[in-house]
Amino acid sequence: MFPNLQKKLVFLYTISTGLIMTLILSFAFLFYISAQKNKDRSHFQDQLFILTSSLQTESIFADSYLSEMEKKSALIIYIEENNTPLFFPGAYHPSTSRETLLARAEDFAKREGIYPASRPISSNILQSSIFQIKGNKRDVYLGNILSLSGGSGYKKLILLQDITPNRNRLLQTGCFYLMIDSLGILLLFCTGRRFVAGSLKPLEETYRKQQDFVAAASHELRSPLSVIQTSADAIFVKQDKNKRLLETIRNECRRGSSLIRSLLLLASAEQRNWEVKKEYFEIDELLLHLLELYEPACLAKNGRLLLELPEIPPPAVRADPRLCTQILSILLDNAVAYAFSNTRCTSDYKEQADSAGNMPDIRNRRIILRAEYIRPHMLISVIDFGPGIPNAQKKLIFERFYRGDKSRNKKDHFGLGLSIAAVLAEIQGIELYVQDTKEGGSTFILKL
Repeated sequence: MFPNLQKKLVFLYTISTGLIMTLILSFAFLFYISAQKNKDRSHFQDQLFILTSSLQTESIFADSYLSEMEKKSALIIYIEENNTPLFFPGAYHPSTSRETLLARAEDFAKREGIYPASRPISSNILQSSIFQIKGNKRDVYLGNILSLSGGSGYKKLILLQDITPNRNRLLQTGCFYLMIDSLGILLLFCTGRRFVAGSLKPLEETYRKQQDFVAAASHELRSPLSVIQTSADAIFVKQDKNKRLLETIRNECRRGSSLIRSLLLLASAEQRNWEVKKEYFEIDELLLHLLELYEPACLAKNGRLLLELPEIPPPAVRADPRLCTQILSILLDNAVAYAFSNTRCTSDYKEQADSAGNMPDIRNRRIILRAEYIRPHMLISVIDFGPGIPNAQKKLIFERFYRGDKSRNKKDHFGLGLSIAAVLAEIQGIELYVQDTKEGGSTFILKL
């Protein structure tokens, strides 16, 4: 699903942004063409003005002057006086013969009503518009024809300028713009792949978690329902065992109810529907209360729950005491369940000796509830000396339904406790993290 979605998004991203870039470059190129044409026309008009002024004021033209003008500006100059051409062979040699170009210029002027024998009537000048003609070898020229009247008759000027090099430069510039556009689209495609892939990662992760959540929830809910159904069917067959079967049904109903309550609690916390009431309270009072609650559970598993408070009374902390109690209760529940997981609950400690007579290490059969004030934070630690958590699983344990026991054979926990604790800490702006205990085991730290 996601690979196809990624391809479509990359295609859409490349096409949309590439189209925008192409339009921008096209407008820039059209502006460049317009500016270049205006520049060519302006330069041609300057040369035409110089020659027209010279025709009006001077009666003699030096060949060197005309040759220099032609070579410098790629011009073709033709002058005649009273129907007699000026003897000037020309210094600029265009790709197409001069005679052909001059004939085509006169043909263009005829379209505007200016013939070779036309003379000025209402004014002393008769002039065509600036036109453009083409040669035989893809060469292009700007041109103008004018006729001036004077005391000694009239003078005629045909002026052409070769703009083929400018057109070639336009073509090269167009190829350059096209290359930039193609390279830009390629870069957009490459960056689009990285951008879309990075953007889809959270979505893929969310989808994966949703799939895991559905699978885990289905597994956890199916188990008590199957037991209930089997026990209910057995009641009608084995009536002498009704009491035990009914007890099983009751326990499984409680387990299913506990799972549903945990799911509702997690959903409510993630949707920020949980009411947070922050206030200042003494942390040592809360920890003493938890000590009273969980000390019997530790003693029942031949363990101890130790409370370590700083010698100097710590300052009051600002948080929601009810939510902090719930977070620490979850951490203590896990510590009791996993730190003493290999312990048989017996009334006599000596009964736990192995076949060789070795006694378990009582020093590690403890859980420490510790408070430390490290300005400006109060650190509440739940320290156990159990099997510990591998580094690869430290980030995973806060996910919903995650358990180190992939087979899910143990029914004491659903894998929701730590995810609920993490969400309850997050909605208060409190940090919750885990690290290894130096002597072995895990230390969960609540940073207030």
